[in-house]
Amino acid sequence: MEIQQTHLSAENVAEVTSFDYSNENLPRDFDIRIEVAEQREILEQS
Repeated sequence: MEIQQTHLSAENVAEVTSFDYSNENLPRDFDIRIEVAEQREILEQS
């Protein structure tokens, strides 16, 4: 029986960064479209 050793390389490890949840840089109409889409989804589920 052959013994195979596998080594994981850490070449493609993504660095963890904090996500900025602020939407103050987005236009106001984008925020309104998100709210309308969420409300429509809630209404379709009921």
